[in-house]
Amino acid sequence: MRGMPAFDLPFELPVVLPELRLRPTAMQVFMFSAVTWNRHLIHYNADAARSEGHPDVVLQRSLIGNCFARHAGAWLGPAGHLARLSWRVTSSAVPNEALCCHGVVRERLDRTFQSADRASASVPLLYQGWLTAEDGREVASAEGVLCIHATA
Repeated sequence: MRGMPAFDLPFELPVVLPELRLRPTAMQVFMFSAVTWNRHLIHYNADAARSEGHPDVVLQRSLIGNCFARHAGAWLGPAGHLARLSWRVTSSAVPNEALCCHGVVRERLDRTFQSADRASASVPLLYQGWLTAEDGREVASAEGVLCIHATA
């Protein structure tokens, strides 16, 4: 792997990550809209959400992405960083619904991944995640690059 740091990972791949369980409240969804300046009524007005076919106010796409970032970051800790993340929402989630973030670190990527000041001392890994609701339906899926830092 040309350009890749020459160090062994301290674990075998693939790695199934511990689940991250969440239950966002209506207040958290409202506050997330406020902090991100998201004025779409479906995130804080139940009547507006129902008029658009939702059962209640719904979680923001970016809040769902934050679930994946928290999930990957909790596993990485100080040993690495989240370099890239994309996700696709497939079903709405509502406040007070139990959600569970699942994920797998599948493989070491064989390309050099440039990431600010750590590119020469990090190994990029493929992360795949999915968020499920308490009724078993998939709410979103994600893919990203996690970088593990070399240790001296």
